[in-house]
Amino acid sequence: MQLSILFVVVLFFFSGPTAGGRIAVEKQAIDFPAQGQTEKNNPFIEWLAGLIGTTTTAPPENLTPPESCPTCQCGRTNRLTRIVGGQETQVNQYPWMAMLQYSGTFYCGGSLISDRHVLTAAHCVHGFNRNKISVVLMEHDRVSTTESMTMVSKVSRVIEHNGYNSNNYNSDIAILRLATPMSIDEKLRPVCLPTPKKPFTGYDGIVTGWGATSENGAISTNLQEVTVPIMSNSDCRKTGYGPTRITDNMLCAGYDEGKKDSCQGDSGGPLHVIKQNSTDNVHQIAGIVSWGEGCAKPNYPGVYTRVNRFGTWIRSNTADGCYCSEE
Repeated sequence: MQLSILFVVVLFFFSGPTAGGRIAVEKQAIDFPAQGQTEKNNPFIEWLAGLIGTTTTAPPENLTPPESCPTCQCGRTNRLTRIVGGQETQVNQYPWMAMLQYSGTFYCGGSLISDRHVLTAAHCVHGFNRNKISVVLMEHDRVSTTESMTMVSKVSRVIEHNGYNSNNYNSDIAILRLATPMSIDEKLRPVCLPTPKKPFTGYDGIVTGWGATSENGAISTNLQEVTVPIMSNSDCRKTGYGPTRITDNMLCAGYDEGKKDSCQGDSGGPLHVIKQNSTDNVHQIAGIVSWGEGCAKPNYPGVYTRVNRFGTWIRSNTADGCYCSEE
């Protein structure tokens, strides 16, 4: 998967890529108002409002922990081997993979972390109308109408990190609470949260999403995966991004020469790592697809939200959910 990094608002006016969130852009989803359509319900206007500061951040809430939770395991894929190199995944291979829709149109990815919470990028929800966002789980072919295991839920609450900066994508993280809690079983499982404070430098990062497979290319129909090496932040600050753009809340992954990357349409989706010494190949979510420059360009790795910088925030805002164990 490779990424065309384009701001949605300027996509229709400029041909060259620029740094920005890796959100899917399907013209029918953000078209200008049709006859009789008002600004109030036009997705383009809602996105523009987000760019200039409208927020979906919810106020703090007292959460009641669940009385009981089922015994379950997180981070297990539905097959033991992986496809590597930007290829299609097996059907429901990553059972926590979430597809976000806006007014019924795919636009971002996410990851199920409990029975009722999905982790995504803040730029995937900033300024959007919560009532028009839905989450699809157990999806593989996003245009198929015959996938019997697909589960769909509306979103009852959007929790955008209050440190999110839409100018530099710092703290680009958000939580969606599902209106319909999911039943965790052998098929549907959440991903594991990452080991605290671990930098993951040198790990292979596994990105999954429905993003484009070439710069300015169409977004994918079937769920794809690509493996990219995770680099240290000090090394990332020596790339074309320079010494100041990469904050401690970010994580970089990619090859010096480019070749492979996350892509337009992958925003909000997971960058996984496999926990060391785990016999079951336990997958943790180390990063969230956030932003980058161009599409798998040399000297410009993909940039991700560093999830373990937000562990306390995630847990405190999902205390009403049932989590699964790594063991």
